[in-house]
Amino acid sequence: MEEEPARDGRSGSPLPFNASFDDRPREYDDLRASGHMARRRVEFFSAVVDRFSGPVLEVGCGTGTLLRRLAAARPDRTFVGVEPLPAYVDFARARAREDGLGNVRFEVGTGEFLQDAVPDGWAGLVISVDALHHVRDTERVLTRIRQVTAPEAHWWAMEPNRVHPYVLAYHVLTPGERTFPVRDFLRRARAHGWEVHGRENLFIYPSGVGRVVAWAERLERRIERFRPVAGAVVLDLARTDPVGAAGGR
Repeated sequence: MEEEPARDGRSGSPLPFNASFDDRPREYDDLRASGHMARRRVEFFSAVVDRFSGPVLEVGCGTGTLLRRLAAARPDRTFVGVEPLPAYVDFARARAREDGLGNVRFEVGTGEFLQDAVPDGWAGLVISVDALHHVRDTERVLTRIRQVTAPEAHWWAMEPNRVHPYVLAYHVLTPGERTFPVRDFLRRARAHGWEVHGRENLFIYPSGVGRVVAWAERLERRIERFRPVAGAVVLDLARTDPVGAAGGR
């Protein structure tokens, strides 16, 4: 049974996907593109992309900030971003054209309907950043991502770490945000043919920090492994074959 969209208890209208930035793609792009965390995010996923072959799919790509940077550095690879907000997709397409990127495209859609954006068995690597905690039908998303991936594909998911007090408070109190229950998600993922190959914690400094001096970044990389102080949790999921009965639903 499908879950109903999240709604504001006062107005009954659907909650925004992205807090207060749904209709402000340029501001959101600026937010995601600048600062210490943004630089480290690109660094992290650049290493991930270089580890795996095949086309890359980003689920919940926002305004395409991360995917455009990955595509610009790898003209021989193919990238597709899927995002539910049409204004974000329009913005991402315009920026990709301005940058002359012919190896990346952006499509309007959600994780529940990925087959409308890419064919079955297409992706060698899936990435998602701060997207899964917005998902309302986790079971369908798990099924669809498996459907559009190739055998032995990997899926790297970065999500807010709800064990961190500040992260928890923000995602509980901000309209359009939700927390991400790691244990429950992994239980569902295993039932749909995904095996956990790795788990990391990242980031000490919040997204508003522009620059961090070298010694402070070294300190961050040393202590972020302890989950209560890390802002994000990263999961490396590998597609397993054959899938069990639960994953074939």
